[in-house]
Amino acid sequence: MSKTLQDWLAWQETLHPCEIDLGLQRVAQVIRQLLPDYYESPHHESKQTHFPCYVITIAGTNGKGSTVALLEAILCAAGYQVGSYTSPHLLDYNERIKINQIPVADKLICDSFERINLARGELSLSYFEFGTLAAIDIIIQQNCDIAILEVGLGGRLDAVNVIDPDIALVTTVDIDHQDWLGHDRETIALEKAGIYRPDKPALYGDIDLPQSIKDKVKEEGLFFYQFATDYNFYIDTQGNWQWHNNNCTSLKHLPSPNLNGYIQYKNASNVLMILELLKPKFSVSLTEIQQGLQSVKLAGRFQKISDNPLIILDVAHNEQATKILKQSLENTLNFEHLHIIIGMLKDKECAKVIAILEPIVDSWRIIELNSNRAKPAAEIADIIHKNHTKKSNITKNVQIFSSFKQAFDDYQDKQLVSHQHCLLIFGSFYTVKDALTLLGQHKSNE
Repeated sequence: MSKTLQDWLAWQETLHPCEIDLGLQRVAQVIRQLLPDYYESPHHESKQTHFPCYVITIAGTNGKGSTVALLEAILCAAGYQVGSYTSPHLLDYNERIKINQIPVADKLICDSFERINLARGELSLSYFEFGTLAAIDIIIQQNCDIAILEVGLGGRLDAVNVIDPDIALVTTVDIDHQDWLGHDRETIALEKAGIYRPDKPALYGDIDLPQSIKDKVKEEGLFFYQFATDYNFYIDTQGNWQWHNNNCTSLKHLPSPNLNGYIQYKNASNVLMILELLKPKFSVSLTEIQQGLQSVKLAGRFQKISDNPLIILDVAHNEQATKILKQSLENTLNFEHLHIIIGMLKDKECAKVIAILEPIVDSWRIIELNSNRAKPAAEIADIIHKNHTKKSNITKNVQIFSSFKQAFDDYQDKQLVSHQHCLLIFGSFYTVKDALTLLGQHKSNE
């Protein structure tokens, strides 16, 4: 009897001794068996890969998902066959692997899992490694022109890095995943910059360039491009925006990205630099760029799912992303009282995240997440109490609930649904998933 997708995923969770096991050796060994016509050896050996489509790899602490969505929307508008791989998913595993922005069917994934299982022999693979190999396999099977691969964790030792990119972008670098990547920003940056290749364009998509990346660029002579140094965007007093680079290329009359938040202009600027570098092989017109910017969709990134009551979803779960979230709340929305439903994972810097938002929050509703990586709600409540500086009656303003439904029902029962109130649901992909499941909303920004 053939396995369903859920059967495969449940089995994969039990196969490998640990959930996160960084390294390229296992994936490289399997991919040689799985795709012998296309793959010879990983990049750090003497030979190069011969991947049948153009590869763009995207790493970074924040902004990866939005960048992938913007890039694939524009390239699809230009008529190219585009495969993408992202993680984690919100509602359905299929969201991780898309062909022309559409999640692939269960059968494609199951068939690929079967091929991978045969190719691995007795070798153990993690859940993430199975998914990465399936994405690579399916993108090849679907004859894609371009593959956009998001790094799940780090860069240098992430399974995605088994494929040599033709263009590599590190979006941002901040403190996150310290147990695997290092406890300081410079070390983490070097791990993420492990996706760069000496003979291919390398981009850094933020203003604050870590010294470790700067040194790597100099030592290896990389073809390097940095946001705000080699390319940038400008918004005039009428709200129109344009993009330019140091080669005097300029794009004007650009529509705002169909993703909420000022940060999306920077994400879009990085995408436009990638498109500039793609020109010799894959040209894209201004009209196609405009169409892609207007049509892009992505759930869980400053996503407004309701105006009345005002409800915002965001997967922000680290300090850098939360600062951006706070700016978007204060600069783009009009409300008087902010209420939060939050659930976080135990490996995140919860205290720093809470400290950023605490001064503007009227009430906290903390939920228990259905994950063995979840931080207990009581511990989050203790952190909020310790960070408390604004409210006098903190007992009334901090509550714990066993589920998102209970927290949301309580919010509604308090009748905090006028235009003066904003409900922010954030802290983890799991938190946003619970919200989308209950509210019946699986759509991108309105």
